[in-house]
This record gives sequence, C-alpha cells and structure tokens, in this order.
Amino acid sequence: MSDKANRDHHANQMNPNSDAYKERMDHHANQSNPGSSAHKAAADNRSNQMNPNNTAYGSSRQGGGAQSQSAGKGGKK
Repeated sequence: MSDKANRDHHANQMNPNSDAYKERMDHHANQSNPGSSAHKAAADNRSNQMNPNNTAYGSSRQGGGAQSQSAGKGGKK
C-alpha cells in the first residue's frame, strides 16, 4: 500500500461516517466482549506469547525465533 493509500485508510478509520470506521469499531467491540470468539482468540494469542514453552513466545519477541535452552538463566559465564 502506498503512503497516500495508508493515510487515506487511516483517515477513513477515523471518520465515523466511513465503513472502515464501523468495521474498526465492530472489531474492537468483538475483542472487548468476553463472550465473542475474537476475544477468546486474542486472549489465547496473548497467553501463547507469554508462555516460554510455546513457539509463539520466541517469535513474539525482538529477534524472533525460539529461545535456546542455554540462553536462559544459569547459562555458562
């Protein structure tokens, strides 16, 4: 997407008369509703990213990739 297209899209998301705005608000409402599947998916994703035994943990951090066993506490000095 070009810079102009990005700016236009952002402007549409901020305009309450725009469909992009309504879609953005619907998505936010779904993620905020504990009964929705979007809320569960967001919570599951966060849990996976916080769990060092999950592959999403390493890929969610700067540098990506899984953390090696020797890189944690107690490594060689």
